[in-house]
Amino acid sequence: MTESSKERALELIKIAQDLKAEDIIMFDVDGKSTLTDYIIVCQGRSQGHVKGIADRIEQEMKKGKVLPLGIEGYSEGSWILMDYGEAVIHIFHPDTRSYFDLEKLHDNCPKEHY
Repeated sequence: MTESSKERALELIKIAQDLKAEDIIMFDVDGKSTLTDYIIVCQGRSQGHVKGIADRIEQEMKKGKVLPLGIEGYSEGSWILMDYGEAVIHIFHPDTRSYFDLEKLHDNCPKEHY
């Protein structure tokens, strides 16, 4: 894990906050995951809001010439996963978030609420 990976995660969080994403939690999974250093979980109020958050994240990251390694779930809008390498962000509709309960999966990892 590098300082830049935390900076990347905090950049994603800042963009999500600017779009009024709710209940943002960042999990430090360094050493527990071979795929990423940070997992961010947040939610929008509606499917449109979830898509809007994802759109803005993609736009703002592109300005810095940072492209996602992958985006999943955009067409449904109830759970969008955006993979930025050292940081992955999950943007949920509230009903989908409670159903999958990713927080419980990462409960043993250090976390910060935003």
